[in-house]
Amino acid sequence: MRLSKKFAVPAELALLYDFANSLDLRQYTEGGKQHECRDELASVAQLEEWMREHGLLDGHAHVSTTMQSSLQRHSSRQPQLGAGAHAMALGLRKAIRDYLQIAPEDRSTQARAAMQLNELASAFPLVVVASRAGAICMEPAPGSSALARVLAELHLLAVTSRLERLKMCASEECHWVFFDHSKPGNRRWCSSTLCGNRHKTRSYRQRRRQATKSP
Repeated sequence: MRLSKKFAVPAELALLYDFANSLDLRQYTEGGKQHECRDELASVAQLEEWMREHGLLDGHAHVSTTMQSSLQRHSSRQPQLGAGAHAMALGLRKAIRDYLQIAPEDRSTQARAAMQLNELASAFPLVVVASRAGAICMEPAPGSSALARVLAELHLLAVTSRLERLKMCASEECHWVFFDHSKPGNRRWCSSTLCGNRHKTRSYRQRRRQATKSP
């Protein structure tokens, strides 16, 4: 089961959620077992497998061909296309995660993160598409990588005033990207029972140590 389904993420942002969390840095022990960190996009082959599983790449296609025009626009040299496409995908993921790591109320003042996201997003252009049903949506530009759909979902969240609900867990031992379903939209941790309790326990112990040291 995809994690977006496991955590009941709205379907219109499931791709973005899964892409951001294809890098799992969580460090916790549950049921006596240590969680293992993972990177689902660690190699070109893994990136292609992930894209196929998410309907972004045909069975016999490769990222080197779907991203060739973008690679040529963003490099003065002729890189190995597979490696170049892989690096651009990882760069896009990092730019999105770095942006989401900033608290929603601070994003408007973080120019560096915005510039980084803008730079990487330019390699994944989108166009406005009108469907036969009358809907207007953003789709990858002709000849560009289908990974641009990740950015289309990011844009949809912004125009529907829900982007502030997509956050990165505040725990330094987690950094999981989550969608805040709470009514006030003020959650800081992806899980109150894991990250939230760990933070509260750590703060309590710190206060106890300080109280013990006080004269």
